[in-house]
Amino acid sequence: MKTTFIVASLFATAFSAPTLSPAARRQAGGNLQTFTAALGGIAATAVTNSGNANRPFQVKGDTFVNLGAALARSCDQQFNACANAANGGDATLSVSACSAQQGMYNIIMSHRYGD
Repeated sequence: MKTTFIVASLFATAFSAPTLSPAARRQAGGNLQTFTAALGGIAATAVTNSGNANRPFQVKGDTFVNLGAALARSCDQQFNACANAANGGDATLSVSACSAQQGMYNIIMSHRYGD
């Protein structure tokens, strides 16, 4: 029941939040990660401009050639932090809920980028 509620909340949050296009965010110099669902308050890691023309996308110090790879790393880091919190005793979280959130992210990204 708790997982059903969480998944429904994730769908509502992910599909209702207005976001800038990645190109607009890049021009503004902001976070390119537009996924806003954050179980336990754990947000996806920021994806920013690295300043390196050959590897323009950065996630926690790691740089990437393309946006899709950087967004995937951001999502993986969010899942790991969520699962660690769930395994660390946070009663509001479960690893299955963290997995559901990651699955939601993957669905959204496949619709946006066709991966």
